[in-house]
Amino acid sequence: MNIDLNVISHIVLDDKVFYSEEPILTVKEVLGGPVSFASMVIPLLSKQVVGITSIGQNFPKKFIQYFDNIENYTLRYFQSGNTTKFLHEIHDQKRNLFLLSKADNLDNFIPLQAGANACLISPVYDEITKSSVEWAMKNHNFVGIDVQGFMRKKDKNNRIFTSFDEQFMKWLIQSVDIVKFSYNEAASFTQEKSLKEILNSLPSDNIQIITMGDKGLVYSNKGKHYKLSAPTRKEKDPTGSGDVLMTFVLSDTETKTELDFLLAYGMALVAEKVEHHKVEALPEKNYEEIAEKILETKKEIK
Repeated sequence: MNIDLNVISHIVLDDKVFYSEEPILTVKEVLGGPVSFASMVIPLLSKQVVGITSIGQNFPKKFIQYFDNIENYTLRYFQSGNTTKFLHEIHDQKRNLFLLSKADNLDNFIPLQAGANACLISPVYDEITKSSVEWAMKNHNFVGIDVQGFMRKKDKNNRIFTSFDEQFMKWLIQSVDIVKFSYNEAASFTQEKSLKEILNSLPSDNIQIITMGDKGLVYSNKGKHYKLSAPTRKEKDPTGSGDVLMTFVLSDTETKTELDFLLAYGMALVAEKVEHHKVEALPEKNYEEIAEKILETKKEIK
């Protein structure tokens, strides 16, 4: 099998409390994590994708069956003592995240896997180290990183907060082909607040993306900085939006498609994703038309 994209991360079982809903909505043990959110996009692609992960022995069989039924998606996993689990407290303007349990580290499992054209590394919490990033760089033509799991620590109450190894992060974001931050992550790393200063503080010889929720995203390309505005959408659950975006963008690295269109198309998929409370295949829509409208908002940041 010729693999187009490897997705490396822990599968997650999420408990979620939506304080943003009326009445308050609570859901238990729903699929989460980048390997799961990638599955929402894969049915729309003609690409061979592999998810590399680990799960606990009591991981629900119905979810394994869900992955098995996705055409062009193969799950490579080993069983660990636990599955990674989070509690999400979702408010209108913020989200609190708590680590409930953690699956085994992936570093020894990853080198046993086959390489691919592209690789998305998107850890959720402490499941890989530098050695896995180096393996990805050696065994793929194109490597993308979502920094989220590299910038997370937990306090004594298991609440997740932003913290990172500055030396490692500097190496990471200049070593791979494409890097995705949230605005808060990028501001924390650069110690800047304005988008211009943040982008100027990041490497300029690869692609840097900063997502801003319903405000869209900014990105650097060939030394210039741009902004795309997000389409209007009714946001129910933003969790996994970056994974949907990055899965799509990295799945298409072999084509000559311009980066701005790939990002706009990915944003169109995200606008659909945030209207779903659970992991499920996104419906077929004219996402290209939505992407073209997003492209009309493109502005250079000078």
